[in-house]
Amino acid sequence: MRIHLITLITFLFTLVSFSQVRLGSTSEEIKQEFRQDEYDLTEGYTDDDINYLNLRVDRANVFYYFNYDKICFLSMVIPDDQGVLNYFVEHYNSQYVIVSSTEWKMYSKNGIAKIKLIYDGEGGYYFMWSNQE
Repeated sequence: MRIHLITLITFLFTLVSFSQVRLGSTSEEIKQEFRQDEYDLTEGYTDDDINYLNLRVDRANVFYYFNYDKICFLSMVIPDDQGVLNYFVEHYNSQYVIVSSTEWKMYSKNGIAKIKLIYDGEGGYYFMWSNQE
């Protein structure tokens, strides 16, 4: 019974964790999908006047950045802690093409996404998803 519960929790965490990257989606599509209060969706602009959305998913924060056509061109996934970071790395290693110890490529019907693990120099870390150029 315990094994089944752990498997179910892992499966659900995977669905929630990887359902958040929306490269190519419009801001309205993302707002509609994550409109429930549990996601704590906020919107704003960077100092460079780039529109973004921020939301909270299970054990991570996700930022979406939009071009002038309101299409998502960049997503950042910020894990809550080291355990979640390690989980993402392990999952990316098993699901995507490994480019290096901090980079992956995801091939899909919508094109190629580049995933990069970035350490910010102040003890923080995040995954940056972008369209392959």
